[in-house]
Amino acid sequence: MKQTSLEDFVKIKGNRKFRIPIWLIAVFMIALVASASAALLQYFGQVVTTVEVKQAVLLDGKDISEMPIAESATVSGGEYFLTSHVLQSQTSVPVTLQFQTEVAPSPEGVTVKYFKSSGYTVTVTTQVKSELSPDGIPISVTVEDIGDWIQWTFDFFAYNTSVAEGNGKFAGCIIISLDGTTPTFQIHNNDGTCSAFPWGTWLYSPYDPTGGWHTSEADWNTPVSDIGWIEAEGDMLFANNPQGTLVVRILKTKLDTSFGWAVYASIAHFSTIPYSISVYPADFNWGSETFETAVILEEIVSPFVLNANETLPFYIRYEFNPLVAGEYEITTTVTVAD
Repeated sequence: MKQTSLEDFVKIKGNRKFRIPIWLIAVFMIALVASASAALLQYFGQVVTTVEVKQAVLLDGKDISEMPIAESATVSGGEYFLTSHVLQSQTSVPVTLQFQTEVAPSPEGVTVKYFKSSGYTVTVTTQVKSELSPDGIPISVTVEDIGDWIQWTFDFFAYNTSVAEGNGKFAGCIIISLDGTTPTFQIHNNDGTCSAFPWGTWLYSPYDPTGGWHTSEADWNTPVSDIGWIEAEGDMLFANNPQGTLVVRILKTKLDTSFGWAVYASIAHFSTIPYSISVYPADFNWGSETFETAVILEEIVSPFVLNANETLPFYIRYEFNPLVAGEYEITTTVTVAD
C-alpha cells in the first residue's frame, strides 16, 4: 500500500485548506532522521602508522642510497694490496651475510679475499748482544693490534734496577719483512747513522734486495713525518723522555695478513745504566736478518654472522698474477646469505 507523504497531506481534497498539527510534523521529521542513521558501523576506530625502516647493516657508515663506494689503485702484476672497511649492525638481531665478488672482464689471475683482525698481541724481551755490550740489559717490546694499526712499544727501563742518571739516549729500530725472510724496510730514530738528518729523527729506510741497506745515505731515508701510513713518537734523549718509551705504528693495510718483524735497540750515555745493545729475535744480525712471524688477519669465509649491534672492521685483499695486465673492475657486494 502506498505511504502518504507530508506533501500528499497538503494536497488532499484539492484546494481545501487543511491544517497539520505541529506535533505531527515533528514526529514525521524525527522518523526521517532515525531512518537515515540506522546503517551498520564499519569500524569502531582507526590507527594509521607511518614507519621508516632503517637499513639493518651499514658499509663504512653508508646505506644503499650512497653505494657504490668507489676506490682505485695502480699495481703491477704479481703484487697485492689491501683496503679497509667496516660493517656496522643497526639491529638487535644477528644477520647472516656473505661477500659476493665479481671481476670484469675476467677473474682469471685475480684473487680477492676478505679478512678480519686476529687480535695479535705479544710482549717479548730482547736478547743482549753480549759481544757488543757484555754488561748490557734487555728491554721489553710489546707488539699489538690497535685497530687500523700495528703498534710497537719499546720499554727501555723494563729491566733496569738503577736510578737513571746522565745524558742518556734511546735508539730503536723496527725491521719489517713482508715475506718473512727478506727485509722490506726499517723504521729507526736516527742515532747518527745518516748525517743528513738530526739525531733522533724518525726515518723510513727501504731495503735494496740487490745491495742491502743504505741507511747512511740521505736518498734512502724519508722522515716518518712525511709518510701517512707510519707514526712514531718518543724522544731519543732521556732528558725529554724520562719514561724511556718509544712507540711506532704501521697501518695494517701496508703490511699483509702475516709478516715478519725484528727489533734492534740500544741504551747509551747513562752514568748508572750500562751501554746496552739488544735484539729480537735472539739470533738477529745485520746481513743475516731473522724475523718473528706475526699473523694479524684471519680470513672471513662466507656466509658469516654479524652479531646484534656489532661493528666489524674488515679488509679486502686483492692479488694479481704476474701475467695479469690491463684494467679490471672488481665489485664486492655484501648481501644477506642465501
